[in-house]
Amino acid sequence: MRQIFTFIFAILTLSSIAQNRLLLGGIVSNHLTGEPVNAVHVLNLTDSLATITSEEGAFRIPAKVGDSLIFTCIGYSTRALIVSEQELLADFIQIKMVQRSYELEEVEVNPFGTKEQFRERFMELEVDDGSIEIVGIKGPSKDRRTIPVTEDANEIKKAKYMLSPASFLYGNLSKDAKARQELHRLEREREKHQYNYQKFNEKVVNGITGYEGELLREFMDYCNFSQQQIYQYSDYELAVAILNKKKAFENSSQRSDSE
Repeated sequence: MRQIFTFIFAILTLSSIAQNRLLLGGIVSNHLTGEPVNAVHVLNLTDSLATITSEEGAFRIPAKVGDSLIFTCIGYSTRALIVSEQELLADFIQIKMVQRSYELEEVEVNPFGTKEQFRERFMELEVDDGSIEIVGIKGPSKDRRTIPVTEDANEIKKAKYMLSPASFLYGNLSKDAKARQELHRLEREREKHQYNYQKFNEKVVNGITGYEGELLREFMDYCNFSQQQIYQYSDYELAVAILNKKKAFENSSQRSDSE
């Protein structure tokens, strides 16, 4: 009789787990090095929930059996997971992310004959008046953005739920609405980071400065552009900013050598 009760209890427990949400925890790491991967977007597509991994690659997200999870991160291939009972009952799960490479079009920055002549002319510029044409890079325009500005989410929410008190309360107080808003914000951040990476990476900076290897990486750290600066600059403005940084970088290097 005791064995029958134990069996029934186990069935009821598994059934409850399959129907109710639990906090699913895990660690996201590089599939080759085993190092943790931070800032990975973890999306529960079934219930429209989202979170981001910590610096240690850890995450926790509400889930139930059968939920579909998506793991996305710049520089890595997207991973998908359908939650099973075994994973939901585990202390934590391990997710391996596979690195990917991006093929970017080559940009030829050479309007003055040779690259050296181009660099010298830009070093002589004190003020950029927008009169120089750079091959492969659009000139400055009144509209500095190439991606439209997303409206403030709070303002959108107020306008959307203004007509009905019930819809207003749902849009401002319900967990489901807040989770969807967080998902929307995370998607915008991911798109912004992808856009910035296409504009400012080692290949682009190498084409403008000629730097390579360790010197290139040191110079990119020296630039210290914020994500917002890269996002707001046009390709032309970013090229000018990089060349101005190059001049300051070389001057600081010369002072260090003389000392």
